[in-house]
Amino acid sequence: MKKLFLTIGFAAGTLMLAAQPQVVAHRGFHAAEGSWENTVSSLRNAQKLGVYGVEFDVNMTADDSLIVYHGPKILDTKLHAQKNRFAEIRAVKLPGGLEIPTLREFFAQGQKDPSTKLILEIKKHATPQRETQVVEAILRLAREMRLVPQIEFISFSRHACDEVLRLQPDAVVVYVSSDMAAMSPAEAKKRGYGGLSYQLNVLMNRPELVDEANRLGIATTLWMVNDCELIDWAARHGITYVSTDCPDKAEAYLEAVAAYKNKK
Repeated sequence: MKKLFLTIGFAAGTLMLAAQPQVVAHRGFHAAEGSWENTVSSLRNAQKLGVYGVEFDVNMTADDSLIVYHGPKILDTKLHAQKNRFAEIRAVKLPGGLEIPTLREFFAQGQKDPSTKLILEIKKHATPQRETQVVEAILRLAREMRLVPQIEFISFSRHACDEVLRLQPDAVVVYVSSDMAAMSPAEAKKRGYGGLSYQLNVLMNRPELVDEANRLGIATTLWMVNDCELIDWAARHGITYVSTDCPDKAEAYLEAVAAYKNKK
C-alpha cells in the first residue's frame, strides 16, 4: 500500500505539468465477468466505466455483412472473418454463449450513450477496391443511425483512412501503426487525419513524434497501456489517449492521481 501511495505521489507530481491522458477501452471492457472482447456486453461495460471511447474491429464477410470481430480466424475454427458467410460465422458462439455482433447491433448499443466515442477500426481487406466497399457500407450505416459525429475511424490501412475522408470529409480519421518508420505527424496533417495511434515501442523510442504531433494539433494514442508506469510515461510526454485492455484499472489509477493532486 505504501508503494502504491509513493507511486501515486510521484505520478501526481508528474501530471501537475501535463494533462492526464484519456482512456480508450481496447475491444471494450471485456475483463468483466460474462463478457468477451468486441461484443455488445464489452461495449456496455465500458460505457458504465465512463471511458473516453471504446475501440472495436470491423470486418466485412464474404456476403457483405459488417461484423464486429478482430479476426481473421474465428476462434479455433477454420472460418475466416472475411472469407466466410455471415450465417456460418454467426453460428459460432463466443465464450459464455455470446454472439459475434453485427455492426448495426454494436451501433445500437453505442447510441445509448452518446458521450462514449466509438473508435471504429476498419480492418485491412484483400484489395483497395474491397476496402472502399467496406468504408462505403460503414458510412452508409453510420449516417442512417446518425452516429458519424460519435465515431472516430481508425485503420492500419492508409487507403481506408483516405477513403473515409474522401466520402465523409468532416470525419475524424486516425492512422494506426506499429512500424518504427511510421507516418510523421506532418504527413498525417497533410492527409487530413486527426490523429495517430502508435504501438508503444514506436512512440517510446521516438518521443519526438509526440512533440511534433502536439505542435501540429494531431491527437496521439499509445497502445497497449496495461500498467501504471506506461500511463505515467504517456502523461509526461503529452499523449492524448491511452488504449488499454484494463480500462477499469486505468480509470481508477487516474482518478487516484487526481484525488492526490487535489489534496496537495
